[in-house]
Amino acid sequence: LPGSPCRGSPRTVMRLLRLACLALAVHSSRALRLVPTEGRRAALGRGVAAAAASAAAASAAATAALRPAAALASTAAELTGVQAGFDEAAEKRARYQAMQKDYKKAWRKQLSNLEFSDSDGEALEAIKAIIKLIREHGNEIPQGVRKQDLDQVYKRVQPNLSKPVRMAFLDLDGLVQKAVTVKDLRADE
Repeated sequence: LPGSPCRGSPRTVMRLLRLACLALAVHSSRALRLVPTEGRRAALGRGVAAAAASAAAASAAATAALRPAAALASTAAELTGVQAGFDEAAEKRARYQAMQKDYKKAWRKQLSNLEFSDSDGEALEAIKAIIKLIREHGNEIPQGVRKQDLDQVYKRVQPNLSKPVRMAFLDLDGLVQKAVTVKDLRADE
């Protein structure tokens, strides 16, 4: 505890406080001890039992008082309504989602063109179209699209491609890898 003479952990301090309360309760019960005589044995038995019960209750109360209070959690909502600006941005979010949907559709079309290309010319055209799509959308790939999809298509068509087409795909792969890699905000671009 800051500013207290005890320098132990909170658990140790709590144990010491409990022991002090127990010692106080035991000391007060000893003060009630009477010198037994023949005629007072029955009365003494009741008195000692009452004193012991009183000391036990005092000890329990002191221990309960020294326990840390339970954390009070308020489960009430902090906000009663929609945050300011949320409804105004609904149209902007709808436009963005529509743009992403169109982008994803164009991406899949070009990826399909690459996968089912019959010649190097068709494959090169599909690769250039995908690169153009990525650059038009801020060097990002569509939401929900994985690089793994592109890698699987390339693995299927790679044996049929000539060297210039494979080199173009490596450019596309580097661009996609850069898009999916976590960016360091401290780096200069």
